[in-house]
Amino acid sequence: MIYTGAQASAPAKLQIVIRKFVKRLSALVLLLVAIGLCSCDPNAKAYTKHIEIDINVQNISAGYVQVEFSTNREAFYLVSMQPVKEGINPQEIAKTFMLLALDSAYLDYLKWRNNELQNLVPFVADFSSHSLQYGNTNRTFCFLQPDTDYWIFAFGVDPESNKPFGQLFLKTITTKQESVLTMDFQYRVRGEWDYVYPKDTAGKIISDVPWTGMTVDSAELRDEQKYRVPGEFFVEMFQFFYDNKWDSRIYYGVVAHQNNGDYGGSTYTKFEEGHTYYSAFALLDGPLSFPPPKTKYDIYRFTWHGDSTELNFTEKDCTGGAW
Repeated sequence: MIYTGAQASAPAKLQIVIRKFVKRLSALVLLLVAIGLCSCDPNAKAYTKHIEIDINVQNISAGYVQVEFSTNREAFYLVSMQPVKEGINPQEIAKTFMLLALDSAYLDYLKWRNNELQNLVPFVADFSSHSLQYGNTNRTFCFLQPDTDYWIFAFGVDPESNKPFGQLFLKTITTKQESVLTMDFQYRVRGEWDYVYPKDTAGKIISDVPWTGMTVDSAELRDEQKYRVPGEFFVEMFQFFYDNKWDSRIYYGVVAHQNNGDYGGSTYTKFEEGHTYYSAFALLDGPLSFPPPKTKYDIYRFTWHGDSTELNFTEKDCTGGAW
């Protein structure tokens, strides 16, 4: 059979259509593969802009509160706490309230990031990783004032635009008039390492209550003419940490530090053979005073004899803040 020109063009047109279809299909496949590869990032977090947050207050004391936040679905959200302001209902100004809270959190993040960069830290987290929550979480809020009303609140945040969304979830609490917790600090010195064990009256380690600590050479203390005894020095220093909200000086549970002069631990000193030291550890639960109530802190005195030093102190060895 002999084909005319018109007859011969039909298979050719069909081939052109097929080639165009294949190209489009290939492009679609490549796009789907690219999307699939992006979504396979194990660090990527899916999130939604529809979220409900439950605020469950688990423990209220004089200077701190422990809170559990749980969500109905995965999302980024901000949690915070601030003193109640008379005459203001946050729910009536929810949008402005959330914007101001988010701005405050972002300013805190910028200060933290600047400090990390100044210290040449190789990796600095972004705002959402550093300041936002994702999924259920537990938080302890410290540096609170006794017998004071506070708002605990949470709301969703879009990590791409850093803008709040959804409703404001809020709960009002009142801190206790004074601490109701007793904490003893067992203290061990092994060579240039020291170890702090915060315990309750039954001897069980307390891992979720904030505390602070410091070790000072007795020679430095005696040079401070305004302090009659070490206890006065430590109370003033710990109250300074408390009033200025020094997060870097807050510890939870058992802590170990190497006292080699690198200033990376709670002691901020270097053990030197033959020197006498005072180590103090305080429960961060409201303002401190001297003489201290037993619930607040322990102070230990020891002389360091080099790498062979092995010392173990318990509450009965507390100096009470005297020389």
